[in-house]
Amino acid sequence: MIQSTTGLVHTVTAILALLVGIVIFIRPKATYFHRVLGYVYSVSMVVMLVTAFFTYHLTKSFNFLHIFAMISCPPLILGFWAAFRRGSNWLARHYHWMCYSYIGLCAAFVAETATRVVMPYLVDHYHIRSMTWFWVIVGVVSAGVFYAGTWLMERNKNLVAKFRHDQAAKGFK
Repeated sequence: MIQSTTGLVHTVTAILALLVGIVIFIRPKATYFHRVLGYVYSVSMVVMLVTAFFTYHLTKSFNFLHIFAMISCPPLILGFWAAFRRGSNWLARHYHWMCYSYIGLCAAFVAETATRVVMPYLVDHYHIRSMTWFWVIVGVVSAGVFYAGTWLMERNKNLVAKFRHDQAAKGFK
């Protein structure tokens, strides 16, 4: 499954980012622990994205998955930058962009897992080896994760506003 050291580093940092991301979303915010985990998540994502550009085993060339890696960079940068700079409305921007960063990571994980389970099944039972099926599976499961993630993000947006209000009442920016 893992075909190189680069692939191993990519996989390990992706799993680390997935696990740390879950902890970040479950645990209280605005704590030292949250900040440390945020740095761990960000560094893991950077390493994972950089190594993504060096994996070519699927098509032996630059492909659509590399474009997804490029699309994943701005949310991570913007989310980190919002918290680091703390300008006006920083908390809402931080929440928005970091949520999209994590949703993208989850979509990639589900797409990778689905193709590693479904494609061998299609080959073994139906002798289907079409890349069209691969891309359909990636598209459908990624869209499902983005829909669910965006719904959850919007549902919890009021918690960010409440947190910001509570922080302002305590005298924090």
